[in-house]
Amino acid sequence: MANKSSFYPYADRYPVNRRMPDKGRPRAEVLAELRQMSEEEDGFWRTGRVSGTMYCGDLEHYAYMTEAFGMYSHVNALQRDICPSATRFEGEILAMTLDMLHADAARPDSEPVGSVTSGGTESILTAILAYREQAREERGIANPQVILPETGHSAFRKACHLFGLEEVVAPVDPKTTQVDLDFVRDNINDRTAVIVGSACNYGYGTIDPIEELSGLALDRGVGLHVDGCLGGFILPWGEELGFPISPFDFRLPGVTSISADTHKYGYGPKGSSTLSYRDKKLRQHVYFMNQEWSGGKYFSPGMAGSRSGGMLAATWASMVHLGREGYLRYAKKIFDTSYAMQDAVLSHSELEIIGKPTFCFSFNSPEFNIYHINDFMRLRGWRFNGQQFPDAIHMCTTRPQTQDGVVEAFVTDLAEAVAYAKNPPQPEAKSQSIYGSLPPEAQGFVHDVLIDMMDAQQAVPED
Repeated sequence: MANKSSFYPYADRYPVNRRMPDKGRPRAEVLAELRQMSEEEDGFWRTGRVSGTMYCGDLEHYAYMTEAFGMYSHVNALQRDICPSATRFEGEILAMTLDMLHADAARPDSEPVGSVTSGGTESILTAILAYREQAREERGIANPQVILPETGHSAFRKACHLFGLEEVVAPVDPKTTQVDLDFVRDNINDRTAVIVGSACNYGYGTIDPIEELSGLALDRGVGLHVDGCLGGFILPWGEELGFPISPFDFRLPGVTSISADTHKYGYGPKGSSTLSYRDKKLRQHVYFMNQEWSGGKYFSPGMAGSRSGGMLAATWASMVHLGREGYLRYAKKIFDTSYAMQDAVLSHSELEIIGKPTFCFSFNSPEFNIYHINDFMRLRGWRFNGQQFPDAIHMCTTRPQTQDGVVEAFVTDLAEAVAYAKNPPQPEAKSQSIYGSLPPEAQGFVHDVLIDMMDAQQAVPED
């Protein structure tokens, strides 16, 4: 089972608060402790050898957003009479996002709108809730369905679990990793509330055939949600730069909502995302009102209640500081870097790229266990993300990888990793047990391990 010390490595260095301290500590002392941990942890990803996670990697930009956040961190965005600036921030964040996603193409037949959420999961949960309520109220569907690709983010399954929708999981083509259109077409029925496509999916960085899904959605009268949580704030710029990216946004008439994370390639603070709707009528399905409460007339436009105005201010500050020029400049560097790294992978006949990715790519090997590559690259300081069914590893290219020397290091280390994987010191890869495919009989054990890991991440070590 999980070792709590691996999640709590500071127990031997700092006091562990197992109860509320009797007396508070000086601010300077607390801040010094925080600063030391932060600087040590930042040292890892700043090398540019960490897949995803840190999308911006610019400490000056982080400091800029922190200053903006600090001015409004104490403000509750729920109370707009006290902080009307929150309406400016939120409205403009959404307007800029809708502009990027070509919402003008949806006019004049509809009124595109959006919502700011706390992250991709909340954006997806909110979207699925909206489609459930729409299906119930407008179509009389008591038990609606969602059709999603197997590669669709797990947050869709979480939403179905929480809100009581039936999930219909569509297979994907093993070579392209794109959703099986025939399956989607054959499984749309009177209970289908929405179909889902990814732009792009997390595992492989590939984009589903959104144009074809748009046609199906229109023909069958169902919603189409495009999950752009990962790619929503970089694919539009890549398309504008001329990279091979097909439209996935509101230019396609069947697209009814899009999730896109500002805390990824929007370079906003962690804990911010957007959910855009083709028409405000769909957004209104997630509004909650309680007019009979003794505490007054309560209403909330989304799942969250209180929110820090600081998050809105910092996200807005990031977007207006970068502007189109900044987003295009960084996107160019990221795409160029990703393709250079993909070329390095393809230079080895033992490795293959899965599908046709862009900034995020996954690779495996028909000749050896790909996790031996992962084991060796870990020794060189690289941190990849692992896939299963089939086993693969991926690199989500971000701004830290665009630093001088990172691609060159990747080329050199990968070549040595291939040699290592062809003749490994032991038959089983160490990281296989964490990331890779395991037999069905092991799933119960894996379930228990994951439960224990989540418990450990929310506890302090015992005395």
